[in-house]
Amino acid sequence: MEEEQGMQSKKVWESVKYYAVRCSNCSKWRLIPTKDKYEEIRAKMGEELFQCDTAREWRPQISCNDESDVEQDAKFRWAMDRPRIPQSPPRWQRILRIRAEGGTKFADVYYVSPSNKRLRSMVELSRIVTLGVAK
Repeated sequence: MEEEQGMQSKKVWESVKYYAVRCSNCSKWRLIPTKDKYEEIRAKMGEELFQCDTAREWRPQISCNDESDVEQDAKFRWAMDRPRIPQSPPRWQRILRIRAEGGTKFADVYYVSPSNKRLRSMVELSRIVTLGVAK
C-alpha cells in the first residue's frame, strides 16, 4: 500500500487495465500511456477532437498511417466513457469498476478524496465539493 502524507491509502481496485482513444481522422484506436493523460484528453473531448498527432506527445513517430494500437474485439471488455467528464481535481481519483457480466448495470464510478473518503454518488460528491469538507 502507498503512504501519502503520513496516511495509508485505501486499496483502489480499478478494473480498467488499458486506456484508448479513437482518432477523429482515421478512427484507429491509440493507447494512452497513463490514466491521468486519458482523463485530461477525455475532459477536452468535444472542444478538442483527439487525433493521432496528439499522441506524438508520447509517441513522436505516430501517424494515421500506422496500424491501430488495439482492435475493438472480444479479447477485451470495452467501456466507452462519456466525453467532457471534468478531470478529477489534484490528488482526487476517479475509479471505474466494471461489474460482472449479466448485471443490470455495467460499471460503478467512485471518486476518492485526498483524505481517502470514497464517494459513491454524484449527490455525495456535490455535497463534499460544495461544503469543501474533503481536502
